[in-house]
Amino acid sequence: MKLYLFKTNPLEFVTLLVQCVKKHPRKEIDMSKPELIKWSGWAFIAGSFAFLTILSGSDAIAFPGSIISAILLAAGTLNLRAGYGENVSRFGRNILRMGVIGMVLWYVALASLVIMYYSGILHTTEAQNERLWPVIFGGPAVVLLALTLFGLTGLRHRPMSRLNWLPVLAGIWYPAAYSFLFGYILAHNGEFPYWSVIKFTFVIQFLALCLLGFILVIDPPKEMATA
Repeated sequence: MKLYLFKTNPLEFVTLLVQCVKKHPRKEIDMSKPELIKWSGWAFIAGSFAFLTILSGSDAIAFPGSIISAILLAAGTLNLRAGYGENVSRFGRNILRMGVIGMVLWYVALASLVIMYYSGILHTTEAQNERLWPVIFGGPAVVLLALTLFGLTGLRHRPMSRLNWLPVLAGIWYPAAYSFLFGYILAHNGEFPYWSVIKFTFVIQFLALCLLGFILVIDPPKEMATA
């Protein structure tokens, strides 16, 4: 398994992500809640298509695609928080932001590992590389786990006009499959379990994200649309 570096400095890339998170509250002021929710939907749809690159079978495609997917999903969760934040609990609001911050920290750690690997500080065997392989695809799992937890709070507070169970359905699949896959690979020296089942789970994740995005685009809360 080869690790791929971006043409730009990974630390610059992570700094850009942090700046986007910091600047997002300013964007909330300039856009109405229905617009933010619609943009959230488009971000989830775009992120779902980027997510499919993980199944490409090519590390050179899947690795950048995973990062792009995580960024788009992070944008979707931030806009979702902006649009529905007042209608959920403090935990529901904070968990979406924490998901984005967690994703950024994940890539900071990943960039550090890559830098140490290519600078000769970190020495790994082929077996160790195989066990560490899933780490590079963890970004989307962090964001989607936050979306799942937000959805669980939404079952009680019901921020959406309908289908309040949809964020849970749209978020749970990849974090669950990734956790199982990561644990299995670590315990079995890089061996992949039930890859066909894992692929099927990823496809369900793609479809669920598309459905959530579509609903957010076409069906913003009526009381917000008239505000």
